[in-house]
Amino acid sequence: MDSRPFPPPILNKDANSPVSRALRLVFVLLGLALLGAVVMHTDLGQVGGRLAQLGFLGAAAVLAIYLVAFTLDTIVWLLTFAARRPNFAWLKRLFQIKLIGEAVNNATPLGSVGGEPVKALLLRRYFGISLRDAAASLVLTKTCVMVGLVLFLSTGFALMLASQSLPPAMKLVAGAGLLGFAIAIALMVAVQRFRLATRAGGWIGRGRYGERLKRWLDAIYDMDRQLMEFYSLHLGRFFAAVVFSTGNWLLGAAELVVVMEFFGRPLPFADALVVEALAQLVRAGTFFIPLSLGAQEGTFMLALGAMTGAPALGLAVAFVRRGRELVWLLLGLLMFWRVSGRGIHPNAPDRR
Repeated sequence: MDSRPFPPPILNKDANSPVSRALRLVFVLLGLALLGAVVMHTDLGQVGGRLAQLGFLGAAAVLAIYLVAFTLDTIVWLLTFAARRPNFAWLKRLFQIKLIGEAVNNATPLGSVGGEPVKALLLRRYFGISLRDAAASLVLTKTCVMVGLVLFLSTGFALMLASQSLPPAMKLVAGAGLLGFAIAIALMVAVQRFRLATRAGGWIGRGRYGERLKRWLDAIYDMDRQLMEFYSLHLGRFFAAVVFSTGNWLLGAAELVVVMEFFGRPLPFADALVVEALAQLVRAGTFFIPLSLGAQEGTFMLALGAMTGAPALGLAVAFVRRGRELVWLLLGLLMFWRVSGRGIHPNAPDRR
């Protein structure tokens, strides 16, 4: 396999340009403004009381559920490495790299793609996996995760339509968002399945700047080849990855059920699935805001407020999730410190 670097477009000199820094600041301020609006319309005393009910046992249960979900997500990634037999050793390695990458994803305004180049670079540096192979696996993983998310959101929307608690306007907005999201994922799959990137690259290559873009075009051809080989020869792995990914999303609803149980306001799993689907849909639509700050809190407050009549419950749930995200972010930074002390792989291009 060709081990020439596949240049990650996100990691470039423009990422720290004045315009990029200004946009990051604007998005952060927007998130803070949304969060402030949500907090102003909620009784913080009730929120604090609910959080006190969670206690240590409840917090441990939330972290345990997310650990299982995170492991399922790592298994999805492992299944996309067709050249490697799935085993615990590789699961552990990918778990470590994913922990670091997701910390970057959650801490930057690049949505769920900011940490992907970081994962590819760490795999190359410490485990000798070429950037092209890593990039292909990340594209496949993202595809499986998004297909699983569409299945999850579709189930949630079907339950949402049957719910009498949510206002029609919320259902309409959710339906429009789901339709747009599903179309985007279908286009992403079509680009891979029908090699549209290769066809576009061939057209560009015959143009005036074809020679100058040869390196990029070669990377596109190689990526398309790897994707087609995976879908043609390892379709079973793809379906298994989608199943694991869907299970991961369902665990988000299970986490909500557990939290509400500790809050003393039991929530049926079907209702929890509806709320989680709304939260994930909003999170996907507000990817440009770091951690979907404010938007996620507003979604929980409105949805759970409509179902239970207590908006403070929604904000308390959102704060529990923020706490869990913060713990995972700190674990990702700790893992980065630990991995950075590892010896560089002999095939790494920057080995001294």
